Amino acid sequence: MTMQRDKFEGIPIGVARSESFEYRMRRIRAEMLPAASLRTGADSPWFAVRVMSGREIAVYEALDEAGIEAVVPMRMGPEYRRRGRKIPASKIPVMTGYVLVRFFASDQAFLAIRGFEHVIDVVGGCMSPHRIPDSEVKRFKALADGGDLNWERPVTVFKRGEKVRVSDGPFASFSGEIISCRNDGKGDAVVEMHLFSGTVPVLMPLAILEKI
Repeated sequence: MTMQRDKFEGIPIGVARSESFEYRMRRIRAEMLPAASLRTGADSPWFAVRVMSGREIAVYEALDEAGIEAVVPMRMGPEYRRRGRKIPASKIPVMTGYVLVRFFASDQAFLAIRGFEHVIDVVGGCMSPHRIPDSEVKRFKALADGGDLNWERPVTVFKRGEKVRVSDGPFASFSGEIISCRNDGKGDAVVEMHLFSGTVPVLMPLAILEKI
């Protein structure tokens, strides 16, 4: 005969302290921050952190304030025209939805990074994070600072459905398929890429794409 139990032992996470999920994440982040702020060598690899679109600078500033090394390569965005008036281009992140972060890799450090507001995850996950060579990050930032990745700069014209390979940046050597882009060789393209977590659409500059 099978006996059924109508009670359980233990206390649900957070109930004992009446913690909300947001408060609990802030507490965990605060406890783990010292691990994430440990500096590495000058040639140590970087990690790509996926963040909410439009929150790249906010995440960068929060990381920087916490003493964590981070960078968001910037470029000149598009020019706009409204009611016949030309609005000059302004600086925007090269990679929408991503911040590059460098720290001494540990479980505690990854938990701290994931606990920041607007952070979605570390590319590749905590178990097998995608490591980006320092030389590639320096090269990518130099291209951005030199204007080679500016939105208005014409490059190769791509079409929807074309197979491409990423030439520079955090996803250099990865390949994918163009989902959408302009037909004048300017701006960005939505590329469906096969990353560690599966197929993911990524918005990236046409300037770092090559046809294959």
